[in-house]
Amino acid sequence: MPAMPSAEEPLTPVQMVINGFKLLFAMSPLIALFYIVYTGFEPEEVEMKKRKQKGDFQLDGHSE
Repeated sequence: MPAMPSAEEPLTPVQMVINGFKLLFAMSPLIALFYIVYTGFEPEEVEMKKRKQKGDFQLDGHSE
């Protein structure tokens, strides 16, 4: 792996792209976590509809 340039040497475009990929790879667990939390909630209407259907079942056909 190439060494990081010193303060006097400017970064080349290739090194900037590599550093960007390293940063993206390092942040990927956080990005995935935020995505899961962000998309994990449903709208209020859908939530209420599911709660209504929770106890809406029939036991027809079952002999006890």
